[in-house]
Amino acid sequence: MKNKFTILMTMVLFITISSCTKEPETSDDVVTTPEDLGQKILDDFSNVVASDIYHDLSENTSLLYEHVLALQSAPDENLLTTCKQDWRNARSSWEKSEAFLFGPVSTENIDPRIDTWPVNFQDLEGELAGSHAFTHDYIDGLQDALKGFHPIEYLLFGQEGNKTHSEFNAREFEYLVALCENLKELTSSLNASWNTNSTSSYASTLMSAGPGNTVYGSKLSAYEEMVNAMAGICSEVAEGKMNEPFVLQDASLEESPFAFNSITDFTNNIRGVESVYLASFVEDGKGLEDLVRQHNLSLDSTIKSKIQQAIAALQNITVPFGQAIIEQPVQVQNAIDAITSLEETISTDLLQLVQLHGNL
Repeated sequence: MKNKFTILMTMVLFITISSCTKEPETSDDVVTTPEDLGQKILDDFSNVVASDIYHDLSENTSLLYEHVLALQSAPDENLLTTCKQDWRNARSSWEKSEAFLFGPVSTENIDPRIDTWPVNFQDLEGELAGSHAFTHDYIDGLQDALKGFHPIEYLLFGQEGNKTHSEFNAREFEYLVALCENLKELTSSLNASWNTNSTSSYASTLMSAGPGNTVYGSKLSAYEEMVNAMAGICSEVAEGKMNEPFVLQDASLEESPFAFNSITDFTNNIRGVESVYLASFVEDGKGLEDLVRQHNLSLDSTIKSKIQQAIAALQNITVPFGQAIIEQPVQVQNAIDAITSLEETISTDLLQLVQLHGNL
C-alpha cells in the first residue's frame, strides 16, 4: 500500500512540475547572438504585428463592403447592426495600426484619405443633395474629409448614433457603398504592401535593413522608425485627439462621435503601441521588449506599467468622450497625463537605449 501511495505521489509531482514548465521555444524563436535578435525584431514586427494587423484591417473592411451592399439590396435592421459592428471591427484594426504610421500608409497618403476628421457636414450634405454619380474616380478625387471611416460612420450611425435602416434613402446607400468600396481598396493596398512573402513589399524593405538599403541603411534606423511611430501616436492621442477638444470644450472635434467609439479608438491606439513593443498580436514574437530586457529590466517594467496605466486611465472615462470633456474633466486629464508620460518614456528612455544598443 505504501509503495502504491509513493508511486501515486511521484506521478502527481511529475505532472505538477510538467504543467508548470514553460514550453521550449521553437527553433525559429531561438536567438543566439545580438545580431540574431536584431534581425528577429525586424522580422517579427513585420510578420507578427504589421502584416497581421493590416490583414485584419483588410478582411474587416471587405466584410463591411459586402454587408453594406447587402443592406442596400434589402434594408434590414439586423443587417444594419452587422454593418455597424463591421465598422467597429475595422476601426479597431486601423487604430492599432496607427502605432506604426510609416511606410505606404504615409508615403501614399492613405492615412488622411481614410481617417480625416472632423466630418465636413456642409459639403457631405451637399454631395447627398447633388447628382454626381459616385464612381470610383469621383470618390477617389473627393477631399479627404468626405471619404474614409468618418463619413461612413456618419452614414451608418446617424448624427445621434441611433440611425435605423428605414431612415436611409437611395442616395445615401449609393454614397455609403462607394465609400466602403474605396476604403476596402485602400486597406487592401496596405495589406499587400506588408506582404512578408513578397520581395518587393515594404515589409521586405524593413526586414532587409542594413548597408545597401536605400530606406533603412542600418537596423538602427529601422528601430528608430518604430520607436518614433510609437511615441508619435501617443502624442497624437494626448495632444490632438484628447487635449484639443478638452481645452476648447468643443465636442465637435471628437473623433468617432457618431458610434460613441472615441475612448475605444484611443485605447486601441495604446494597444497598438503595446503590440509594437512586445511584437505581439495574434502570435508572440521577438520585439523591442527583448532588446530592452537585455540591458535595462527596470525600463522594460516601466514601459509595460505605463502602457497599462494609460489604458486603465482611459477606461476610467465612463461616458462618451464628447460628454466626458464636460462631465468628467478629472478622468480626461488623468488619461491625457498617463499617455503623455508614456510618450515621454518612449521618446527619451526607449529611444536612447535603442540608439545605444541597437546598432547591430
